Amino acid sequence: MTIEKRKNIRRAMRYGAWIGIGEESPLSGCMVSDISETGARLVLENPKELPEMFNLLLSGRGGIYRRCRVVWRRDNQVGVQFQKAGASAQKEPSGKEVEPASA
Repeated sequence: MTIEKRKNIRRAMRYGAWIGIGEESPLSGCMVSDISETGARLVLENPKELPEMFNLLLSGRGGIYRRCRVVWRRDNQVGVQFQKAGASAQKEPSGKEVEPASA
């Protein structure tokens, strides 16, 4: 039997999202496999090419997103930890202020 060590419960889901690495790079698609208040498991084609830090866009226009840090990589999956925002509002990749996403 595996003992769960996470502080926050993860909810299973299958939700399409996008990975934003920088303004000059095209967005790449991924699937959110499970999510909690503090992190998520993502399924993507080539997790080895993913940088340690990136934006996970949860809406088609990028208005809802999370800044992520990779904590593990396996096969076609990565585990990410959501980085805390310094203020109540975050800036999306375009520089527009938006309210933080609620997971």
